[in-house]
Order: sequence, then C-alpha cells, then structure tokens
Amino acid sequence: MKFRSLLFSMGIAAAATAGAAAAQPAAPTAPAAPAASHAGDHQLSVTNSGGAVVSALYVAPSGSPDYSDDLLGKQVASIGKTVHVKVKDPAGACVFDVQFLMADGTTVTRKAVNVCDSGSYTFTR
Repeated sequence: MKFRSLLFSMGIAAAATAGAAAAQPAAPTAPAAPAASHAGDHQLSVTNSGGAVVSALYVAPSGSPDYSDDLLGKQVASIGKTVHVKVKDPAGACVFDVQFLMADGTTVTRKAVNVCDSGSYTFTR
C-alpha cells in the first residue's frame, strides 16, 4: 500500500511540475534585425554616351524641384567617358531625377533614376 501511495504522490508532483512548466511564458525571442538602410552618400558612376559633353550634373529627389549643386564640380563628362560622383541621400530614397547640362547649354532630365540599384548610369540622348 505504501508503494501505491508513493507512486500516487510522485504522479501528483510530476503533474504539478508539468503544469507549472506549461504556464511559464516562452523565452523572449531576439527582435528582428532592422531592414538595411540606404540613407547616406552613394557613389554613382555616370558614363556619357549622349553624343555631347556634359558640363554639369544635378540631382533632386524624384519629383522635387530642388536640385543639388553641380556634382561634377570642375570636371566634365566627355563623350564616351565615365565620371564618378557622390549623391547625398539622407532620407534613403534612392530614386532621383538627374539633370544633365550639356556644353551647348541645353539640359536633359532623366526621371526616377535609382542610384542604389547598380551604382552606375549610362546617359544617352
């Protein structure tokens, strides 16, 4: 009889332990890593295949009328040459309207250029 009593007591203790373990909240999981941000400066290589010298290059967040200062500075983009410019993108938008000022004074604008995708752009007229 004592043996049955002992087994019965052990069964109650095991059930109580299992119930307490089930009632415990799950261990917290680590928060998901934030999505990679594209905010900051982007290096953009621009190849001039437009048939004319590009004397200035400006960018604005897509749809904005507020273009940057000339990103070429003292350099020019000769026909067939590639220039490297830094595009400031504090908002991480990646998509810019790019305006090319040609040596003859005309401007050509390309809308919605994604500077984060490849880091390069080929200008054609």
